[in-house]
Amino acid sequence: MKVRRLVRGYMPLAVLLAAQVLIIVLFPSTSPGQGSSSASSSAGGSPAVGFSGTAGGAGDRTHCSGGREFSTSIDYYAPPCTPGTIGGSYDNGGGTSQGVTDKTITVVDYYADAGGIVDTILRGEGLYVDYAQTQQVNAAFQNFVNSHYVLWGRKLKVVTYNSTCQTVPPDTGCLLAEMDSIVQTYHPYAVAWGTTLCSVCFARLAQDHTIALGGVGFSTAFAQANAPYFWSPGESSTNIEEGFAKFWCNQLTSKNSDRTVSFAEDKNAAQNFNGKKRVLGVISTNDPDNEDTVTNVLVPALNRDCGDGGSVAQHHYFYSQDISTAAQQINAGVSAMDTPSEPATDVVCLCDPVAPELLYSGEQQHNYYPENILADVQGMGVDAVAQNFESTATQSSLACAQYQAGCEFDNAFGITSAPSLPPPSKEAGPIAYRLGGGTNLPMKPYVATGTWELWNMLGSLIENTGPDLTPARMAAAAPSMGTIGGGKTGHAEFGFSKGSYDWTIDAAVVYWSRSTPSSYNGKPGTFVDIEGSRFLPQSFLRMAEPPIPKTRSS
Repeated sequence: MKVRRLVRGYMPLAVLLAAQVLIIVLFPSTSPGQGSSSASSSAGGSPAVGFSGTAGGAGDRTHCSGGREFSTSIDYYAPPCTPGTIGGSYDNGGGTSQGVTDKTITVVDYYADAGGIVDTILRGEGLYVDYAQTQQVNAAFQNFVNSHYVLWGRKLKVVTYNSTCQTVPPDTGCLLAEMDSIVQTYHPYAVAWGTTLCSVCFARLAQDHTIALGGVGFSTAFAQANAPYFWSPGESSTNIEEGFAKFWCNQLTSKNSDRTVSFAEDKNAAQNFNGKKRVLGVISTNDPDNEDTVTNVLVPALNRDCGDGGSVAQHHYFYSQDISTAAQQINAGVSAMDTPSEPATDVVCLCDPVAPELLYSGEQQHNYYPENILADVQGMGVDAVAQNFESTATQSSLACAQYQAGCEFDNAFGITSAPSLPPPSKEAGPIAYRLGGGTNLPMKPYVATGTWELWNMLGSLIENTGPDLTPARMAAAAPSMGTIGGGKTGHAEFGFSKGSYDWTIDAAVVYWSRSTPSSYNGKPGTFVDIEGSRFLPQSFLRMAEPPIPKTRSS
């Protein structure tokens, strides 16, 4: 998963855009495994249950549990059992790559503070994590990886780097120079930064022949252009936008069909979209990769699948991550949707967890109530995040400053890569943190799980590669890990096919129920999975419309 950000009190819009750009952490999900050629079983394990890849080879398996490196009660995405000795000595070739010696694998975790205004918002939400707390969490996850994965005689060494650059909005010049400096100073095998910001920063690391981990919501084309130096535990924007096009065309479009708007709120009698032909609008950031994916993936896919890409060409807005123009951008974005003629009846927000607060605030101010749809890979589809898009008589949010008028998110639905969150006691992040020696977890459990997923992905990839560790060999070996989850398992599906560098590969169709308690925290507001399975991009079902209740409990 991934996460973070919410803004509850009603604040000046300029202040809020700060958060919009905040976007940090996201939600991926991890899962790898070791894909040796033959599958055999012994003391600790048979081939990993749930993986389509194989696990085998000679070596000790007594550390394994049920065919996995460790128990799935710790993490559903525990990698397949790898024969070998955890912490043992191996003839591993020594310095096989930058950042690799016979004893260590150095990885820099890039900590970037969002700045005073955004930090204040995060502290108010209990989501702020400072540099020292990040070091604390990294130390525990480092210990867990070193004590639970076969790393071929090496140990993971995590260096937490405290950035001095402005990230909201991104000071690109400073960030790129800092990436170069990190490579020149630490010579790491990889640099990790869990963020949706600055695709050019990840590209710069690749140019420096250093693996970049954690970029969220970037395209498959971006990952391939920077291979084998880019890896993300989340889902690519290409996957989710291809999937959304199929979902839209198979279940929602009015193009060459008699479908009409069914799920819009009727709060504005002068502009009730229900019963009208659907017109799609898109909101996304103006990061070059994000903008390019809408233009060159989403629109062509809509045209290919149902001839319905033209409305996006007429109704789109790419927002800049610049807090100084927040109010203007909110008005401009809503105006691009709510045009004088043929306004968008449906708005899909390809957004981080904060931007929707600003979008929905602007929609409400303009008395504009379209069908608000998700196509989420950045954290919108997580209960604990979306609960902050709602308001009550006793607690207001920026997204719904006037709850009596009806919150824009009340009738939301769409597709999301995020699975349902388990209760905190069963979250993988806190469990791995505790078993790695950590105490007093300094972040929300689901945030810790999002952080942990990146380290689980990296540990699994390294283990799967074998002693001769290089970026190229890691990429070549990754597909042998197979896939896990997806379908009717209740878990997202993860795996790397050839040429793929984003671990999450599927999505669920959901609707938002504002009153149903979440299984994660027991609070009102949860996403309800409505089609009984998770779907790969081209497999969304064809039906008259999504099976969403016309009247949802309030």
